[in-house]
Amino acid sequence: PPPPPPPPPPPPFSSRRRHTRCSRLSRGLGDVYKRQGLTPLEAANTPVMDRLAATGKYGLLDPIAPGETPNTHSGTGNLFGIMPDQLATLNRGPVEAAGLGLDIVPGDVVLRSNFASIKPGGDGFIIEDRRAGRITEGVHELAAALRDIDAGEGISVSLIPTDQHRGALVLRGPGLSTAISDTDPGNQEMPARLLKCLARNPGGERTAEVINRFIRLSYEHLSDHPLNRKRIEAGLPPANGIITRGAGGVPSLNGMMADLDLSVSLIAGCNTVRGLARLFGFNIVKDDRFTGALDTNLDAKIATAISRLNDHDLVYVHVKAPDICAHDKNPEAKRQFLEKIDAALAPLEGLPIVIAIATDHTTDSNSGFHTADPVPVLLNYPGANMKGHTVKFGESTCLRGNLARTSSHNFLLDFLKAMGVEQTHS
Repeated sequence: PPPPPPPPPPPPFSSRRRHTRCSRLSRGLGDVYKRQGLTPLEAANTPVMDRLAATGKYGLLDPIAPGETPNTHSGTGNLFGIMPDQLATLNRGPVEAAGLGLDIVPGDVVLRSNFASIKPGGDGFIIEDRRAGRITEGVHELAAALRDIDAGEGISVSLIPTDQHRGALVLRGPGLSTAISDTDPGNQEMPARLLKCLARNPGGERTAEVINRFIRLSYEHLSDHPLNRKRIEAGLPPANGIITRGAGGVPSLNGMMADLDLSVSLIAGCNTVRGLARLFGFNIVKDDRFTGALDTNLDAKIATAISRLNDHDLVYVHVKAPDICAHDKNPEAKRQFLEKIDAALAPLEGLPIVIAIATDHTTDSNSGFHTADPVPVLLNYPGANMKGHTVKFGESTCLRGNLARTSSHNFLLDFLKAMGVEQTHS
């Protein structure tokens, strides 16, 4: 079809404050999987997103850069307004700790950890399931069984569960280093070898050995744990191992939102995203209805977002469930949940706000892995008034959309411009 007419320019900058309040929805839109030529988003019935795209801007963005595969904290960090030169210093471990509200002091080393299903193999371990079947019950009981482990070197090691299989592993003691490698092999088909923790720079050997020793001792403590015996009897994978990644210390970050004196609120159930928001000084809404799983209450999230716009300039609404569906290689569940999201967005239509729908990365429902593919996005704001053409919001349509392919950082700048916010960063 012929390309749509060019959109009018966004409202010009005029002050440090917004002209219109705004809301952003993030997570799990993009995919590579296709059934009958359609991705889950393209196959989903999404009339609200279709109308928002048709009356606004839509296109593709690269969460980090073309060809670079993002992860949750880097992709979301860009959407939250981290300065590009600080992205390389953002490590997953401290983000997880921030989500828990842990008091991390200089000298601590914090890692993102997973409960995993492992077995001995060769001179180490083989991972059978990186997420131990997405275990949801008993994780605090399992973590308690690891409290008395002596990892040596005068170092204390604490594992604090976050949500499902996830956790934060905190090392405290003298002479620690963040210059260590991951033991989590990441995006690989399972089974895969659990990697040995290695020093990346001189001085990291001691810390690496503490991690390796803790992993070995954890397996000994967890393998015969009563909860794991019950899981095996029920045909579930045991949570008998710990894998780690993203070592870091106390982060020092600043972002555009604080520089622009914007009041920002986050509605989310995912600990990682809440941790990022806490590092950036956002106001976090806590509600048992807001989870990082498929049981999250979407209607309540949107209703809360609308109410938060009464005293906040910007509200992020984070939805993780489509990403979980893709990781679990379930594109049909992803399609169905995207339709639920679309229905929940209906109350936003017609409000005098700026609306952006974006995501932190593409997750391929074929492989269950993150990919470097660009993600579909849309931007709708008062005055855009793009009419006269029909849009089916999805990856293929966004490829020829009226928004030039850009990065998350530049998309955020366009978003702020549509708000009427004067910004000094480029």
